Order: sequence, then structure tokens, then C-alpha cells
Amino acid sequence: MPVVYTNPLHPNQVSFGGKQAPSTQSNFREMIGEITSWNPNIDPMLAGKWINNYYRKVIDLRSWYGLKLRGQVNVMQPVNNGQVTVQFNNPQVTGIGTNWTAALIGKQFRTGFTFPYQTITNVISPTLLQLETPFGGPGATTGYQIVECYIDFGSNIKRLLWAVNQQQGWPMEVNMPVQTINSWDVWRQSLGWSTCFAVRSATPGGSYLTECWPTPFSNQVFPFEAYQQPPNLVEDDDSLVPWISSDLIVTRCIADALVKGGRKSDYYDPMTSREKKAEFNERVMEMAMADNDMDQQDVTWDYGFEEGRIGFGPGSTYGQSHD
Repeated sequence: MPVVYTNPLHPNQVSFGGKQAPSTQSNFREMIGEITSWNPNIDPMLAGKWINNYYRKVIDLRSWYGLKLRGQVNVMQPVNNGQVTVQFNNPQVTGIGTNWTAALIGKQFRTGFTFPYQTITNVISPTLLQLETPFGGPGATTGYQIVECYIDFGSNIKRLLWAVNQQQGWPMEVNMPVQTINSWDVWRQSLGWSTCFAVRSATPGGSYLTECWPTPFSNQVFPFEAYQQPPNLVEDDDSLVPWISSDLIVTRCIADALVKGGRKSDYYDPMTSREKKAEFNERVMEMAMADNDMDQQDVTWDYGFEEGRIGFGPGSTYGQSHD
């Protein structure tokens, strides 16, 4: 795996020790139980759907501290031993003197700067591989490169926060538009000395995909932090990410439970429902302020080096106040 996470929160949103974060309080089963205690006529499956819906709404409000993940991108050494035979409009590549393995699936292939990177979707044998699209150049037997420049961060990653080039010793620009790279280096002639991760279109599986540029040309490591999109709660023991309080989500669900079924329900209580909605809205704001105390995001920094470029550039104070 090219991307390794050092503090995964899945499954069940628990730590390496198997403990649920105290800041999340109740698990999925306990949350459903509290909601149905206010209206026993509520289907537990409906209560679970409410929980996940309001969980998503809260998560989308802010880049919460509890959504952070850290990890590292491990980039492989380029592969270019032997030669290849390619044919126009054929997605299969035949190797001569090659020893390809399944580890190359997901990596990028090309025969020269005038042809784009094409991702390998299958390694059929040590001398035969399959590309995601047909080869667009004339048939030839030639040299080639297989590199790792498209980095798949997985379907639970929303965006990168920061990354560094550990080998060269500088911070990476993250979340850069790929159009910027295209304006600098259409042929992708620049190799090594990587400086940025540019956002590419999502993978067929919905994963967050970036291009590392200039193309890494040696085995190296890029430590990073990112914001995750956690999965829905499904199992009884599933719980929310740290610092998102379960009773906050339950409060909003209780508001719905108290008006479900209308006046025909024995538990119909629109006044308490409105109070619960107001309580939810107020507590979301309080939780955001508390979250900002842990991981400040809501102010313009003054120092000028928080972007990671100590001694370079005008700093974010200037950047946020000037177009």
C-alpha cells in the first residue's frame, strides 16, 4: 500500500487500544436506545438513519479536529528494466526482459514525454500488463517507465491539510489545481524534487486522487495530515469520531422523534421538539468554538510562517486580505 495511516479510526472509530474516545460518549446502540426512549413507536432503523443524517450535517459544517488523520505516502522506485512492445489502440503492453508483478497495479506507465501517464489496471503475467486506456501512439518496441505519481488516498479522505517532502526537506503545496501543473509542464518532463500534490478527478471507486509533481523518481516518503470523511455508523459498537458529542446528535434526533406520527402519536410534543432543535443549534456553535480552541481555524494568522515556508513569501495575513 503506497498510503499508510498511523492513527486510523476505523472500524468502530476506536483507537489502537480498542477504546472508544471518551469525548464521543455513547455508541450507536446506546444512541438509538436513548432516541426510542422518548418515543417507543420509532423504528430503530429509522432512528439509526436520523443519527447518520445529522452526523453528516455536523461533519460538513467544519473541518473538525477529530476528523484529522496522519500518515505517509510511500513512493516506489521507478521500474524501467527491459523493453516493451506497444500497439496503437491496444491497452495491453508486452514486456521483453521484464519481471512485472501485481505490485505495479495502480502505478503509471509511459514510453516517452509525448505520451501521457496511463494507469496500470492489471498485471496479467511478468511480461504482459493492461492499461486503463488504449495506447494512443504508433506501434513500437521501446524503453518505458513505470512510476508512482498518482496517489490514491482512499475514499475516506476529504482533503489534505499538509504534506512534506522528507527526502528533499521542504513542505509540499497541497490541494493545488492540476491546471496549474499543466501550465508549467504539460509533458511532465520534470522528474524528482517533488513540490506539490495536485487534485485529480476521483478514482472509479470514489477515492481522493492526487498527482505528485514533479514525478517522484526514487523510493521516498511524504508524511502528511488530512481530513477524513468517516463512514456511517452501522454496528452496535460503532461510535462517532473524537470530539463530536453523541448527545448532540441524539438531541437533534429526539426533536424529530417527538413529532413523528403527528397528533395521533401518544408522544407528540411539538414544544419540546422546538426546544431540542434550538438546543442542538446552540450546542453546535459552542462545540465549534471549543474545537477552534484546540485547532484554531477561524482567524487570520499573524506570523507569516504557518504555511510552512519559513522566511519565504508574504504569509497568510497578506494572502487572505489580498486577491
